[in-house]
Amino acid sequence: MKKKISFVLASALAALSVTPAFACTGTYIGSAVSADGSTMVARTEDISAAHAKQHVVVPGKHYAAGEMFVDEGNGFTYPQPETAYKYTMVPDSEVEEDGIYGEIGFNEYGVSVDATVSAGANEKALAADPLTPNGLREANMVSVLLPRIKTAKEGVELVAKILKEKGAAEGNILTIADSKEVWYIEIYTGHHFAAYKAPDNMAAVYPNCFMLGSVDLNDTENYYASPDLISFAKENGFYKEHNGKFHAALSYGAPVSGGNRDRLWAGQNKLGHKVAYDAPVFELFFTPEGKVTLKDVMELQRYRNEGTEKTPEKDSKVRTIGTAATCEAHIVQLKKDYPAELGGLLWMTMGNPEHSVYLPSYGNIQSTPKEYQVKAPVYDAQSAYWKFRSLAALSGLDREKYGAGVRAYWNAYENKLIEAQKQTDTQVISMMKQNKEQAAAHTTKLAAEIAADAMSKADIMFNELMAYVAKEEGRPNKAPFKPSVMQEFEPAQTPAAK
Repeated sequence: MKKKISFVLASALAALSVTPAFACTGTYIGSAVSADGSTMVARTEDISAAHAKQHVVVPGKHYAAGEMFVDEGNGFTYPQPETAYKYTMVPDSEVEEDGIYGEIGFNEYGVSVDATVSAGANEKALAADPLTPNGLREANMVSVLLPRIKTAKEGVELVAKILKEKGAAEGNILTIADSKEVWYIEIYTGHHFAAYKAPDNMAAVYPNCFMLGSVDLNDTENYYASPDLISFAKENGFYKEHNGKFHAALSYGAPVSGGNRDRLWAGQNKLGHKVAYDAPVFELFFTPEGKVTLKDVMELQRYRNEGTEKTPEKDSKVRTIGTAATCEAHIVQLKKDYPAELGGLLWMTMGNPEHSVYLPSYGNIQSTPKEYQVKAPVYDAQSAYWKFRSLAALSGLDREKYGAGVRAYWNAYENKLIEAQKQTDTQVISMMKQNKEQAAAHTTKLAAEIAADAMSKADIMFNELMAYVAKEEGRPNKAPFKPSVMQEFEPAQTPAAK
C-alpha cells in the first residue's frame, strides 16, 4: 500500500508539473470597490506543481557597521541596517539554491511587500539600459525591503535608491502597501522604473507584462519614477504614446503575449469589466462591476475560464489564472480600522488554490507553526506545504470524481473562516489598544490553531482520497469521492420516527 501511495502521488505531481507557467498573476482591489471597504492585493506564485514553500517570521536584529546582506544566487550585496525590523515572509524551501524568494510579508510597522510578478522589457529598452546581473531581483526584494522601511512610500524610495546604485537584475512588478496607501511599481530595465499610487476606486489584474500607462513626472503625490523615464525613451527611439500621452508599458515593455492576453482578458471580464480578447491596449486599472468580495478574489485565483470557450479542456494552449503550477497563492487584506502595527490579514494557500484552502494570519504574528517551517524540497508528510499540495495533486487528476468533494469542503471551510473573521477583528483590535504584545501572542496562537485544524482535515482527506484512488484500479468507484469531514457542514439528520 505504501508503494502504491508513493507511485500515485509521484504520478500526480509529475502530470501536473508539465502545466505551462511563467511566473505569476497579480490582483489589486481598491477599498472603494470592495464589498467590506478593505483594500486587497493578491498574487499567485506560479512556478511548479512541486515547489515547496515555507511561512516564517524573521526576528528583528541589530547589525554592526559594515555587515552586508548577500544574495548567494546572483551576488547582490547591500549594507545591513543598524536596526533591522521583524518581518514575515514565504520563502522557497531550498528548492534550487537560488536565493530566498521571500515573496510576501509584513514587517512590524505594518508595511507589506508583495514581490513579484515577472515581466520583460522590449529589446530597444534593454539595449539602451541593460539589466545588471548582480542587481535587485525577486529573490532578494522582500528580504532587503521589509527590514528597512516604516511606510510604503519609504519602500518606493528605497527601491529607487537601490536601482540607482546597484541596478536591477530582472524586469519585475511589485506592490508595497501600508495602512494608508498601496504603491504599484514596474521595474523595466537596469535603472528605469515607474511607481503609481493605486487608486481606491479601481481594480487591476496584471499577468507577466507591464501595464502602467501615462506617467506624470510632475505629479509627485501619485507618481514616483526615474527622472529621465520619458526623455530616455525618446532619446533611444522607443518612446510611444496612447491617446496622445506617453505610455510607459508600450514604450518600455515587450508586446503582450498570448498567455498574458489570456489572463488579462479573463481577469478583467471575471470582475465584470467587459473587454475584447483582441483589444490593442488593456488598461491597467478599471472599474469592476459591483463590489468585489474577499471570496471573489479567492475564486479569481482559482479561475480556469469556466463558462467560456477558453477553458483548458477546449483549448489546450490557453493560460488560465488558476493553474496547477501555483505553489502558493495569497491575498493581503488591509482594513482602515486596523492599527498600523497589526498590519493586515494574509490569506494564503499552500499549493494551487483550486483544491487547497485560504487560511488567515495577521501581520503581527510572532511565529508560525512548525509545519510551515519544515525545509522539504521533496515530499515530507510533516510539511504544511506537502500536506496541502499532495491533496491538491490527487484532486486534480479527476476534477469531477476526485476533486469536487475536496473543493466543496474547502469552500465551506473558507466561508466559515470569513464569517468568523468579523468577530475576530473586533476582539483583536480591542486587544491591540490595551497591550500590543499580548495581542500579538493571541494572533499567533489563533493562526496556529486554524492551521492545525486545516492540516488535520487535509490529512484526513488525503488518506481517504488515496484509498479511493487506489481502489479505482480495476474496480472503478461509481460515486464521486466525498470526504467524511463534509459532515460538519451538513444538516444534522433527524432520527426517523418509529
